Amino acid sequence: MKITICGSMKFDPEMTDIKQQLEARGYEVDKPNIVEGHSYGDDLDKNAHLKRGFIDEHFAKIDTSDAILVVNHEKNGVENYIGGNTLMEITYAYAHGLEVFLLNPVPDVGYGDEIRGIHPVLLDGDIANVDTYFASLPLVYMSTESPIKQSAISRAMRRAGVPVRIDGEKVETGVNEQPMTIEETYEGAMNRHANLKKSGVEADYYVSLESGQHPAHPNHSLFGCDVIVIEKTGQAPKVGIDLDIEFPQDMLDKVPSQYPDLGVLVQQEYGSKLKDPYPHFTNGRLTRQKILENAAYNVIIQL
Repeated sequence: MKITICGSMKFDPEMTDIKQQLEARGYEVDKPNIVEGHSYGDDLDKNAHLKRGFIDEHFAKIDTSDAILVVNHEKNGVENYIGGNTLMEITYAYAHGLEVFLLNPVPDVGYGDEIRGIHPVLLDGDIANVDTYFASLPLVYMSTESPIKQSAISRAMRRAGVPVRIDGEKVETGVNEQPMTIEETYEGAMNRHANLKKSGVEADYYVSLESGQHPAHPNHSLFGCDVIVIEKTGQAPKVGIDLDIEFPQDMLDKVPSQYPDLGVLVQQEYGSKLKDPYPHFTNGRLTRQKILENAAYNVIIQL
């Protein structure tokens, strides 16, 4: 699970300490850019430009998170202070269905009712309550250990109003590492799911994702495709098939002749940390996680 910390830059030492505590508990954690606390001057127009950059940067961190944690101590004589910037981040997280943890109670401010209205999870100053909360959620067991796929399902479920915890294992697909048609991708997803169910793990949901490519039209190169299988315990599996965007031919020419799949290609040629080719031909505006999240959401809302 990934948590992004939010709060006034005055609380940076406390946010750094909480980041370390959460990471020691096994969470992936982001926090505000420390540079923000030292960047502003007397030029209001320049400040606005800088502020927008920091807002966009932090929203991008929330875009890959399962929850945010607001550090709200005393500031300017206000107990449990939550300022305008943090309120925007709370709203952004809420709009994406993410949990909002408050380290301390809701402050006595004019917009306190709005904060209470999103039903934040109050931690009463104890980080251990994050573990308690997540342990209480339904379990989704997936046929992959991919952080991209697990994050996509977590966020899609939350968008659909079903907060969950995620676990999984890598299982065999019985198809090529890079499926080349929707049919092969579908077969891989179904094989994954059948093998997942053989694991014997008890869960509330079982989920399998398989990604591939498909020759959708003779006038174009291959398009990305995904097959998503979501099974709620006691119900029949629901399957979604998604066709997304066209891949550049210069990438496709190298798979599988030079690389087993496009993810490995971007790791080797672009130095990407994740096996995600999409940012490299969408001007950084689209990620594999977002594509999978949207595809999975379309399935989840039918359950």
